Amino acid sequence: MRGSVSNTLVWALACALAGLTSAPAWAQPAPAEAAAAPPAGMEDTGLRAAPTAARDQLAGALGKIITPYVVIAGGLRFERLDLRTGQTTQARQGVTVAVSRFGFRGQVGRYISFASELEANIGGALGNGASVWEGQAQMSVRDQFIQYQRGGFLAAVGRVTDYATLDFVSAHVADLLLADQYTRDPLLYSGANRGNGLLARYRPVPGSGLELGLAVHSTNPTAITGTLVIGGELFPYSRPFYLAAAQVGRNEFTLPDQNLHLYMATPSVTYTAGMFEAKAAAQFYALDTNMATDVDQPIYGNNFRASVKLDYVLGGGAHLAPFVNLARSENDVLDAMDATVKLADTYTARTLSAGLDYNTAAGHGVGVQYARIRQDAPGLQAIFDDYVNLGATYWIDAGVSVGARVGWWRRDDRNQSETYGHSSLFLTSRLIL
Repeated sequence: MRGSVSNTLVWALACALAGLTSAPAWAQPAPAEAAAAPPAGMEDTGLRAAPTAARDQLAGALGKIITPYVVIAGGLRFERLDLRTGQTTQARQGVTVAVSRFGFRGQVGRYISFASELEANIGGALGNGASVWEGQAQMSVRDQFIQYQRGGFLAAVGRVTDYATLDFVSAHVADLLLADQYTRDPLLYSGANRGNGLLARYRPVPGSGLELGLAVHSTNPTAITGTLVIGGELFPYSRPFYLAAAQVGRNEFTLPDQNLHLYMATPSVTYTAGMFEAKAAAQFYALDTNMATDVDQPIYGNNFRASVKLDYVLGGGAHLAPFVNLARSENDVLDAMDATVKLADTYTARTLSAGLDYNTAAGHGVGVQYARIRQDAPGLQAIFDDYVNLGATYWIDAGVSVGARVGWWRRDDRNQSETYGHSSLFLTSRLIL
Protein backbone atom coordinates (compact mmCIF):
# COMPACT_ATOMS: atom_id res chain seq x y z
CA MET A 1 0.00 0.00 0.00
CA ARG A 2 2.76 2.38 0.89
CA GLY A 3 4.86 1.64 -2.19
CA SER A 4 4.48 3.95 -5.16
CA VAL A 5 3.11 2.49 -8.36
CA SER A 6 6.53 3.14 -9.82
CA ASN A 7 7.57 -0.50 -9.33
CA THR A 8 9.52 -1.75 -12.34
CA LEU A 9 7.25 -4.76 -12.85
CA VAL A 10 4.21 -2.51 -12.93
CA TRP A 11 5.94 -0.30 -15.41
CA ALA A 12 6.84 -3.24 -17.65
CA LEU A 13 3.20 -4.33 -17.61
CA ALA A 14 1.63 -0.97 -18.33
CA CYS A 15 4.33 1.44 -19.24
CA ALA A 16 2.25 3.69 -21.41
CA LEU A 17 -1.37 4.53 -20.87
CA ALA A 18 -3.94 6.97 -22.19
CA GLY A 19 -3.52 10.27 -23.99
CA LEU A 20 -3.61 12.09 -27.28
CA THR A 21 -0.14 11.55 -28.71
CA SER A 22 -0.85 11.64 -32.42
CA ALA A 23 0.44 14.33 -34.73
CA PRO A 24 -1.58 17.53 -35.29
CA ALA A 25 -4.27 17.62 -37.97
CA TRP A 26 -2.02 19.14 -40.62
CA ALA A 27 0.52 16.34 -40.13
CA GLN A 28 -1.98 13.51 -40.59
CA PRO A 29 -2.04 11.34 -43.74
CA ALA A 30 -4.74 11.48 -46.39
CA PRO A 31 -8.18 10.10 -45.41
CA ALA A 32 -7.68 6.66 -46.95
CA GLU A 33 -4.40 6.29 -45.09
CA ALA A 34 -5.60 7.90 -41.86
CA ALA A 35 -8.06 5.08 -41.31
CA ALA A 36 -5.17 2.67 -40.78
CA ALA A 37 -2.84 5.07 -38.96
CA PRO A 38 -2.02 3.88 -35.43
CA PRO A 39 -2.25 5.99 -32.29
CA ALA A 40 0.94 6.63 -30.36
CA GLY A 41 -0.41 6.22 -26.85
CA MET A 42 -3.02 4.17 -25.06
CA GLU A 43 -5.89 6.28 -26.33
CA ASP A 44 -8.47 5.27 -28.92
CA THR A 45 -6.79 2.14 -30.30
CA GLY A 46 -9.37 1.44 -32.98
CA LEU A 47 -11.64 -0.51 -30.62
CA ARG A 48 -14.63 1.74 -31.20
CA ALA A 49 -17.77 1.20 -33.27
CA ALA A 50 -17.15 4.05 -35.72
CA PRO A 51 -17.05 2.63 -39.27
CA THR A 52 -14.66 4.20 -41.74
CA ALA A 53 -16.09 4.23 -45.25
CA ALA A 54 -12.77 4.93 -46.99
CA ARG A 55 -11.04 2.04 -45.26
CA ASP A 56 -13.96 -0.35 -45.86
CA GLN A 57 -13.95 0.52 -49.55
CA LEU A 58 -10.20 0.03 -49.85
CA ALA A 59 -10.27 -3.27 -47.95
CA GLY A 60 -13.15 -4.50 -50.07
CA ALA A 61 -11.20 -3.77 -53.24
CA LEU A 62 -7.83 -5.15 -52.09
CA GLY A 63 -8.98 -7.92 -49.77
CA LYS A 64 -6.28 -7.14 -47.18
CA ILE A 65 -4.59 -4.08 -45.69
CA ILE A 66 -1.45 -4.35 -43.53
CA THR A 67 0.08 -1.15 -42.17
CA PRO A 68 3.43 -1.19 -40.34
CA TYR A 69 4.18 1.73 -38.04
CA VAL A 70 6.74 3.00 -35.57
CA VAL A 71 6.78 5.65 -32.85
CA ILE A 72 10.14 6.74 -31.39
CA ALA A 73 10.73 9.24 -28.59
CA GLY A 74 13.92 10.23 -26.80
CA GLY A 75 15.84 13.03 -25.19
CA LEU A 76 17.27 14.20 -21.86
CA ARG A 77 15.98 14.23 -18.29
CA PHE A 78 17.27 16.41 -15.46
CA GLU A 79 16.27 15.42 -11.94
CA ARG A 80 15.65 17.10 -8.59
CA LEU A 81 15.03 15.00 -5.45
CA ASP A 82 13.05 15.80 -2.32
CA LEU A 83 14.36 13.01 -0.08
CA ARG A 84 12.92 11.22 2.92
CA THR A 85 14.57 11.76 6.27
CA GLY A 86 17.94 10.01 6.37
CA GLN A 87 18.19 9.38 2.60
CA THR A 88 21.33 10.44 0.72
CA THR A 89 20.34 9.45 -2.83
CA GLN A 90 22.00 11.53 -5.54
CA ALA A 91 20.04 13.18 -8.35
CA ARG A 92 20.78 12.11 -11.94
CA GLN A 93 21.48 14.78 -14.53
CA GLY A 94 21.30 14.60 -18.30
CA VAL A 95 19.79 11.10 -18.31
CA THR A 96 19.42 9.95 -21.94
CA VAL A 97 15.89 8.52 -22.17
CA ALA A 98 14.35 6.58 -25.07
CA VAL A 99 11.16 4.62 -25.77
CA SER A 100 9.74 3.21 -29.00
CA ARG A 101 6.69 1.31 -30.24
CA PHE A 102 6.30 -0.69 -33.39
CA GLY A 103 3.87 -3.12 -34.93
CA PHE A 104 1.22 -3.78 -37.53
CA ARG A 105 -2.42 -2.91 -37.92
CA GLY A 106 -4.60 -4.04 -40.73
CA GLN A 107 -7.88 -5.27 -42.14
CA VAL A 108 -9.04 -8.44 -43.85
CA GLY A 109 -12.09 -7.79 -46.01
CA ARG A 110 -14.68 -5.29 -44.86
CA TYR A 111 -15.37 -6.47 -41.32
CA ILE A 112 -12.25 -8.05 -39.78
CA SER A 113 -9.31 -5.99 -38.49
CA PHE A 114 -6.34 -6.68 -36.23
CA ALA A 115 -3.39 -5.16 -34.38
CA SER A 116 -0.08 -6.40 -33.03
CA GLU A 117 2.15 -3.95 -31.16
CA LEU A 118 5.32 -4.19 -29.04
CA GLU A 119 7.32 -1.63 -27.10
CA ALA A 120 11.01 -1.21 -26.34
CA ASN A 121 10.63 0.17 -22.83
CA ILE A 122 11.91 3.40 -21.40
CA GLY A 123 13.82 1.59 -18.64
CA GLY A 124 12.10 2.02 -15.28
CA ALA A 125 9.55 4.54 -14.14
CA LEU A 126 11.93 7.46 -14.78
CA GLY A 127 13.79 6.16 -17.82
CA ASN A 128 17.09 5.39 -16.13
CA GLY A 129 17.79 2.67 -18.68
CA ALA A 130 17.10 -0.97 -19.60
CA SER A 131 19.62 -3.58 -20.69
CA VAL A 132 20.38 -3.87 -24.40
CA TRP A 133 23.48 -6.06 -24.02
CA GLU A 134 23.22 -8.90 -26.54
CA GLY A 135 19.71 -7.78 -27.39
CA GLN A 136 18.25 -8.23 -23.91
CA ALA A 137 16.20 -5.05 -24.00
CA GLN A 138 13.15 -4.77 -21.78
CA MET A 139 10.03 -5.25 -23.92
CA SER A 140 6.29 -4.89 -23.37
CA VAL A 141 3.39 -6.48 -25.23
CA ARG A 142 0.70 -3.91 -26.02
CA ASP A 143 -2.35 -4.34 -28.27
CA GLN A 144 -2.76 -7.83 -29.71
CA PHE A 145 -6.32 -8.26 -30.96
CA ILE A 146 -8.67 -9.45 -33.68
CA GLN A 147 -11.92 -7.56 -34.05
CA TYR A 148 -15.16 -7.86 -35.99
CA GLN A 149 -16.91 -4.61 -36.84
CA ARG A 150 -20.11 -4.14 -38.80
CA GLY A 151 -22.53 -1.28 -38.70
CA GLY A 152 -22.67 -0.04 -35.15
CA PHE A 153 -21.37 -3.25 -33.53
CA LEU A 154 -17.80 -4.23 -32.66
CA ALA A 155 -16.37 -7.27 -30.88
CA ALA A 156 -12.68 -7.86 -30.14
CA VAL A 157 -10.68 -10.67 -28.56
CA GLY A 158 -7.05 -10.80 -27.46
CA ARG A 159 -5.09 -8.16 -25.58
CA VAL A 160 -7.48 -5.23 -25.83
CA THR A 161 -7.69 -1.67 -24.53
CA ASP A 162 -10.93 -0.47 -22.98
CA TYR A 163 -11.13 3.13 -24.20
CA ALA A 164 -13.83 4.01 -21.64
CA THR A 165 -11.41 3.43 -18.74
CA LEU A 166 -8.79 5.89 -19.96
CA ASP A 167 -8.50 9.37 -18.49
CA PHE A 168 -8.28 12.37 -20.76
CA VAL A 169 -4.77 13.83 -20.59
CA SER A 170 -2.91 16.77 -22.05
CA ALA A 171 -1.54 16.13 -25.53
CA HIS A 172 1.56 18.12 -24.59
CA VAL A 173 2.73 15.90 -21.73
CA ALA A 174 2.92 12.78 -23.94
CA ASP A 175 6.45 13.52 -25.16
CA LEU A 176 7.63 10.12 -23.82
CA LEU A 177 4.40 8.35 -24.81
CA LEU A 178 3.03 8.52 -21.24
CA ALA A 179 5.58 5.92 -20.13
CA ASP A 180 7.11 7.83 -17.20
CA GLN A 181 5.92 7.93 -13.60
CA TYR A 182 4.58 11.50 -13.74
CA THR A 183 2.07 10.72 -16.50
CA ARG A 184 1.51 6.97 -16.08
CA ASP A 185 0.79 6.50 -12.37
CA PRO A 186 -2.40 8.63 -12.19
CA LEU A 187 -3.84 6.58 -15.07
CA LEU A 188 -3.16 3.29 -13.29
CA TYR A 189 -4.66 4.56 -10.03
CA SER A 190 -7.85 5.56 -11.87
CA GLY A 191 -8.28 2.14 -13.52
CA ALA A 192 -6.92 2.46 -17.08
CA ASN A 193 -7.29 -1.05 -18.45
CA ARG A 194 -5.46 -2.93 -21.18
CA GLY A 195 -5.07 -6.70 -21.13
CA ASN A 196 -6.24 -10.18 -22.05
CA GLY A 197 -10.00 -10.15 -22.52
CA LEU A 198 -13.12 -9.69 -24.61
CA LEU A 199 -14.50 -6.31 -25.60
CA ALA A 200 -17.81 -5.40 -27.24
CA ARG A 201 -19.08 -1.97 -28.23
CA TYR A 202 -22.39 -0.95 -29.77
CA ARG A 203 -23.72 2.28 -31.26
CA PRO A 204 -27.52 2.06 -30.80
CA VAL A 205 -28.34 5.09 -32.96
CA PRO A 206 -26.50 5.16 -36.32
CA GLY A 207 -24.62 8.40 -36.81
CA SER A 208 -24.87 9.39 -33.15
CA GLY A 209 -22.00 9.81 -30.74
CA LEU A 210 -23.41 7.41 -28.16
CA GLU A 211 -21.64 4.06 -27.63
CA LEU A 212 -22.28 1.32 -25.09
CA GLY A 213 -19.51 -1.08 -24.12
CA LEU A 214 -18.69 -4.17 -22.09
CA ALA A 215 -15.23 -5.59 -21.35
CA VAL A 216 -14.73 -8.97 -19.67
CA HIS A 217 -11.50 -10.43 -18.25
CA SER A 218 -10.73 -13.74 -16.55
CA THR A 219 -6.97 -14.03 -16.14
CA ASN A 220 -3.91 -13.69 -13.94
CA PRO A 221 -3.76 -10.28 -12.18
CA THR A 222 -0.59 -9.39 -14.08
CA ALA A 223 -2.32 -9.86 -17.46
CA ILE A 224 -4.33 -6.61 -17.25
CA THR A 225 -3.36 -3.13 -16.10
CA GLY A 226 -6.69 -2.60 -14.28
CA THR A 227 -5.49 -4.81 -11.40
CA LEU A 228 -3.53 -1.89 -9.97
CA VAL A 229 -6.69 -0.32 -8.53
CA ILE A 230 -6.87 -3.17 -5.97
CA GLY A 231 -5.26 -1.98 -2.76
CA GLY A 232 -4.53 -3.28 0.73
CA GLU A 233 -1.54 -5.22 2.03
CA LEU A 234 -1.17 -8.91 1.22
CA PHE A 235 1.92 -10.19 3.02
CA PRO A 236 4.67 -9.47 2.26
CA TYR A 237 3.58 -7.04 -0.46
CA SER A 238 1.84 -3.69 -0.40
CA ARG A 239 -0.73 -4.57 -3.10
CA PRO A 240 -2.14 -7.90 -4.37
CA PHE A 241 -0.66 -7.28 -7.82
CA TYR A 242 2.88 -7.49 -6.44
CA LEU A 243 2.21 -10.93 -4.96
CA ALA A 244 1.45 -12.29 -8.44
CA ALA A 245 4.30 -10.40 -10.08
CA ALA A 246 6.90 -11.44 -7.49
CA GLN A 247 7.42 -14.86 -9.08
CA VAL A 248 8.38 -13.45 -12.50
CA GLY A 249 11.92 -14.61 -13.19
CA ARG A 250 12.10 -16.59 -9.94
CA ASN A 251 10.60 -19.92 -10.93
CA GLU A 252 11.61 -22.35 -13.66
CA PHE A 253 8.95 -21.03 -16.02
CA THR A 254 9.52 -17.30 -15.23
CA LEU A 255 5.73 -16.93 -14.94
CA PRO A 256 3.65 -14.86 -12.50
CA ASP A 257 2.19 -16.67 -9.49
CA GLN A 258 -0.46 -18.93 -11.01
CA ASN A 259 -2.31 -19.29 -7.70
CA LEU A 260 -3.94 -15.89 -8.19
CA HIS A 261 -6.85 -15.34 -10.58
CA LEU A 262 -8.89 -12.23 -11.39
CA TYR A 263 -12.41 -11.84 -12.79
CA MET A 264 -13.40 -8.37 -14.03
CA ALA A 265 -16.40 -6.97 -15.92
CA THR A 266 -16.64 -3.35 -17.08
CA PRO A 267 -19.86 -1.91 -18.54
CA SER A 268 -19.33 1.55 -20.00
CA VAL A 269 -20.84 4.40 -21.98
CA THR A 270 -19.13 7.04 -24.13
CA TYR A 271 -20.66 10.06 -25.85
CA THR A 272 -19.27 12.55 -28.37
CA ALA A 273 -21.11 15.55 -29.81
CA GLY A 274 -19.31 18.47 -31.41
CA MET A 275 -16.90 19.97 -28.91
CA PHE A 276 -18.13 17.75 -26.06
CA GLU A 277 -16.84 14.28 -25.14
CA ALA A 278 -17.65 12.22 -22.05
CA LYS A 279 -17.17 8.64 -20.88
CA ALA A 280 -18.02 6.62 -17.80
CA ALA A 281 -17.27 3.07 -16.69
CA ALA A 282 -17.91 0.79 -13.71
CA GLN A 283 -15.30 -1.89 -13.06
CA PHE A 284 -16.46 -4.84 -10.93
CA TYR A 285 -13.96 -7.51 -9.94
CA ALA A 286 -13.27 -10.55 -7.81
CA LEU A 287 -9.72 -11.67 -6.97
CA ASP A 288 -8.92 -15.17 -5.72
CA THR A 289 -5.53 -15.01 -3.98
CA ASN A 290 -5.06 -18.79 -3.76
CA MET A 291 -6.63 -21.03 -6.41
CA ALA A 292 -5.03 -24.08 -4.76
CA THR A 293 -7.63 -24.04 -1.98
CA ASP A 294 -11.28 -23.10 -1.47
CA VAL A 295 -10.93 -21.91 2.13
CA ASP A 296 -9.41 -18.50 1.33
CA GLN A 297 -11.60 -15.40 1.09
CA PRO A 298 -11.99 -13.67 -2.32
CA ILE A 299 -11.40 -9.96 -2.64
CA TYR A 300 -14.43 -8.19 -4.11
CA GLY A 301 -14.26 -4.61 -5.30
CA ASN A 302 -15.37 -1.93 -7.71
CA ASN A 303 -14.11 1.20 -9.40
CA PHE A 304 -16.46 3.91 -10.69
CA ARG A 305 -14.95 6.49 -13.03
CA ALA A 306 -16.02 9.33 -15.34
CA SER A 307 -14.27 11.81 -17.66
CA VAL A 308 -15.38 14.95 -19.50
CA LYS A 309 -13.56 17.00 -22.13
CA LEU A 310 -14.44 20.13 -24.10
CA ASP A 311 -12.78 21.50 -27.25
CA TYR A 312 -13.37 25.21 -27.82
CA VAL A 313 -12.47 26.68 -31.21
CA LEU A 314 -10.88 30.10 -30.82
CA GLY A 315 -10.01 32.77 -33.33
CA GLY A 316 -7.47 31.90 -36.00
CA GLY A 317 -8.15 28.17 -35.74
CA ALA A 318 -6.66 27.78 -32.27
CA HIS A 319 -8.23 25.36 -29.77
CA LEU A 320 -8.67 25.42 -26.00
CA ALA A 321 -9.39 22.01 -24.44
CA PRO A 322 -10.14 21.64 -20.71
CA PHE A 323 -10.79 18.20 -19.19
CA VAL A 324 -11.52 16.56 -15.84
CA ASN A 325 -11.44 12.93 -14.62
CA LEU A 326 -12.85 11.35 -11.45
CA ALA A 327 -12.53 7.82 -10.05
CA ARG A 328 -13.39 6.08 -6.79
CA SER A 329 -12.38 2.50 -6.00
CA GLU A 330 -13.17 0.28 -3.02
CA ASN A 331 -12.28 -3.34 -2.26
CA ASP A 332 -12.16 -5.90 0.51
CA VAL A 333 -8.93 -6.37 2.43
CA LEU A 334 -7.70 -9.72 3.75
CA ASP A 335 -5.68 -10.20 6.89
CA ALA A 336 -2.07 -9.67 5.80
CA MET A 337 -0.98 -12.96 7.38
CA ASP A 338 -4.12 -15.10 6.91
CA ALA A 339 -6.02 -15.03 3.59
CA THR A 340 -8.94 -16.90 5.16
CA VAL A 341 -9.84 -13.84 7.27
CA LYS A 342 -11.48 -10.78 5.69
CA LEU A 343 -11.19 -7.49 7.56
CA ALA A 344 -14.29 -5.51 8.45
CA ASP A 345 -12.93 -2.30 6.90
CA THR A 346 -12.21 -1.79 3.20
CA TYR A 347 -9.52 -0.10 1.14
CA THR A 348 -10.65 3.00 -0.75
CA ALA A 349 -8.92 5.30 -3.22
CA ARG A 350 -10.07 8.51 -4.86
CA THR A 351 -8.49 10.02 -7.94
CA LEU A 352 -9.07 13.52 -9.30
CA SER A 353 -7.26 14.91 -12.31
CA ALA A 354 -7.81 17.94 -14.51
CA GLY A 355 -5.96 19.89 -17.16
CA LEU A 356 -6.00 22.34 -20.01
CA ASP A 357 -4.50 22.36 -23.52
CA TYR A 358 -3.95 25.31 -25.83
CA ASN A 359 -3.23 24.41 -29.46
CA THR A 360 -2.49 26.71 -32.37
CA ALA A 361 -3.94 26.06 -35.81
CA ALA A 362 -0.60 24.47 -36.78
CA GLY A 363 -0.81 21.98 -33.90
CA HIS A 364 1.83 23.56 -31.66
CA GLY A 365 0.80 24.24 -28.09
CA VAL A 366 1.14 24.02 -24.34
CA GLY A 367 -0.67 21.93 -21.79
CA VAL A 368 -0.89 21.46 -18.04
CA GLN A 369 -2.47 18.76 -15.90
CA TYR A 370 -2.76 17.98 -12.19
CA ALA A 371 -3.72 14.74 -10.42
CA ARG A 372 -4.33 13.91 -6.75
CA ILE A 373 -4.78 10.41 -5.36
CA ARG A 374 -5.92 9.65 -1.83
CA GLN A 375 -5.56 6.13 -0.43
CA ASP A 376 -7.16 4.88 2.79
CA ALA A 377 -6.42 1.39 4.13
CA PRO A 378 -7.69 -0.34 7.29
CA GLY A 379 -5.70 0.65 10.36
CA LEU A 380 -3.65 3.26 8.51
CA GLN A 381 -3.84 6.98 7.97
CA ALA A 382 -4.39 8.48 4.53
CA ILE A 383 -1.65 8.68 1.90
CA PHE A 384 -1.80 11.48 -0.68
CA ASP A 385 0.02 11.56 -4.03
CA ASP A 386 0.14 14.72 -6.16
CA TYR A 387 1.31 14.88 -9.79
CA VAL A 388 1.83 17.99 -11.90
CA ASN A 389 2.91 18.11 -15.56
CA LEU A 390 3.52 21.21 -17.69
CA GLY A 391 4.58 20.66 -21.30
CA ALA A 392 4.99 22.32 -24.69
CA THR A 393 5.11 20.81 -28.18
CA TYR A 394 6.41 22.20 -31.48
CA TRP A 395 5.93 20.21 -34.71
CA ILE A 396 8.93 20.79 -36.96
CA ASP A 397 7.67 18.50 -39.74
CA ALA A 398 4.84 16.08 -40.47
CA GLY A 399 4.96 13.58 -37.60
CA VAL A 400 8.16 15.00 -36.04
CA SER A 401 8.04 17.14 -32.90
CA VAL A 402 10.25 18.58 -30.19
CA GLY A 403 9.03 19.23 -26.68
CA ALA A 404 9.85 20.36 -23.18
CA ARG A 405 8.10 19.25 -20.00
CA VAL A 406 8.36 19.57 -16.24
CA GLY A 407 7.02 16.64 -14.20
CA TRP A 408 6.53 16.80 -10.43
CA TRP A 409 5.48 14.15 -7.89
CA ARG A 410 5.04 14.51 -4.16
CA ARG A 411 3.81 11.98 -1.55
CA ASP A 412 2.36 12.93 1.83
CA ASP A 413 2.47 9.83 4.02
CA ARG A 414 0.54 10.55 7.21
CA ASN A 415 1.66 7.20 8.66
CA GLN A 416 5.31 8.23 8.58
CA SER A 417 4.66 11.94 9.13
CA GLU A 418 6.85 12.82 6.17
CA THR A 419 6.64 14.25 2.68
CA TYR A 420 8.96 13.30 -0.17
CA GLY A 421 9.11 13.10 -3.97
CA HIS A 422 10.99 14.31 -7.02
CA SER A 423 10.70 16.41 -10.16
CA SER A 424 12.22 16.26 -13.64
CA LEU A 425 12.81 18.45 -16.67
CA PHE A 426 12.44 16.62 -20.01
CA LEU A 427 13.82 17.86 -23.35
CA THR A 428 12.66 15.46 -26.05
CA SER A 429 11.94 14.74 -29.70
CA ARG A 430 9.29 12.39 -31.10
CA LEU A 431 8.67 10.67 -34.45
CA ILE A 432 5.29 9.19 -35.46
CA LEU A 433 5.49 7.25 -38.70
